[in-house]
Amino acid sequence: MPKAPDISPGFPKKLRERLRTLSSFPSPPPVALRIIELAQNPDVCIRSVADTVSLDPAIAAKVMRIANSAMYSRRRQSTNLRQALVMLGLNATLTLALSFTLVGTLRRTKPEGFDFVAYWQRTLLAATWARLLATEVHRRDAEEVFLAALLQDIGMLAIDRVQPGTYEAKNPFANEHHKLVELERSAIGADHCQVGAELMQVWGLPADLVRLVLHSHDLQSGSLASDRRGAGTCIALSSQLAELWMQERDDIAMRRISQQIEKLLDIPAHRLADMFNQIREQLPVAESLFEMSLFESDQLQEITDVAREILMVRNLRALDAVQNLQNHASKLEEENVELKQESSRDALTGAYNRRRFEEALQQEFLSARGHSWALSVIFVDLDRFKEINDTWGHQAGDAMLREVAELLTDGLRETDIVARYGGDEFVLLLPGIDVKGATAVASRIVQAARSRQIAVPGKDSLSITLSLGLATLNAEQRFEDPHGLLAAADTALYHSKRNGRNQYTVYASIQAA
Repeated sequence: MPKAPDISPGFPKKLRERLRTLSSFPSPPPVALRIIELAQNPDVCIRSVADTVSLDPAIAAKVMRIANSAMYSRRRQSTNLRQALVMLGLNATLTLALSFTLVGTLRRTKPEGFDFVAYWQRTLLAATWARLLATEVHRRDAEEVFLAALLQDIGMLAIDRVQPGTYEAKNPFANEHHKLVELERSAIGADHCQVGAELMQVWGLPADLVRLVLHSHDLQSGSLASDRRGAGTCIALSSQLAELWMQERDDIAMRRISQQIEKLLDIPAHRLADMFNQIREQLPVAESLFEMSLFESDQLQEITDVAREILMVRNLRALDAVQNLQNHASKLEEENVELKQESSRDALTGAYNRRRFEEALQQEFLSARGHSWALSVIFVDLDRFKEINDTWGHQAGDAMLREVAELLTDGLRETDIVARYGGDEFVLLLPGIDVKGATAVASRIVQAARSRQIAVPGKDSLSITLSLGLATLNAEQRFEDPHGLLAAADTALYHSKRNGRNQYTVYASIQAA
């Protein structure tokens, strides 16, 4: 486990001891402790995450809901937990699940002199803003930023427990941050960021997360590692946006925060105006997931309208220039994605290559066997491909290979894998698809190939026929390892070719014969 950062030497020793023995403050439940353990394992796999999340059906349901929510509206809908895990990614799933468990724990506290509703309004607002800012600047740790923003003021809850009455005289949410820090340090000798970080160390949370909370109000994030400063800046700005939202909104305050965001994150004012509208859509989702009711819909609409009016008027003349910059940035991002994919793609057909297929097969086989999910593999071979190459040349053969790759990809899901296995052989990996579903896919492919024609110079066209073999890992058909499943599909393919080609064969039917 990475060593957590040391709190400043000036942190009161007695306060540290009280935090470590604070019996009246709830501790994370067992499922949260397991999630914390997995989050710090660099070799964590989808099966371990699924096992842990499934321990708490309520958390599993929330993971499904957030994967299909407005926060991920541009992504494909998930119909089961496995798809949600693939959609969100392992780290994001763990972080979001930890968010749900920790917030549920913290809400069990009973504040002494504390406006609990105002605390959660500000906290949920800040977390939603932090994630949106991180997403806007294309950070891969948007969910971790979300969790750090959720926990950035956890120290206030702890201070309220160890020193009741600290916030009775002055509302912490109506004070500027530096005045709030002065109040806390005069009362207990430390501010809520230090106290929150110390408490998180007691809980065993990851060191990076502790650092983000410790420096959560530092706009420049100069005390963080260079690769974490952007995350820290998103969290610090989210706090200011939450305060702006909850207090009186005027032109000066709105323009000041807009200028800071443009300077620090390069997000222009007109884009920030659109983000206010996204917040209005995403806040009800967050409220539902965390089982809170904090804002009225008309209040959200009013705030959004005011913010958009102020920001759009200010930046109206710059919209065209900004759009050009965004188009350029989008093009660069697309080029970067293309470069990353080159190492896993076949140059001729665009299908995945054999190395990427074998990696995916290994992962999906372990997940399918561990969770009793079906997993199907279909081997595909072009009939009489050598004759086509010898008669019409390699250009005709290449054109046919590209046509077959396109045919195989049509109608499949984003989570399916189509790979060129070698020469004129392709292979399909279909996670979660049983024998019946795989048979339907194979039948469709064979029929579609018969209707395809390839234009060839010197000849009107060439026909395509394919031979297929499919095998499925399920409760009835078990395999010791991925190679056994692949070999079964290859055996079924050989059966198709031996019996006349232009057809598919199911491995299970050969076994039954």
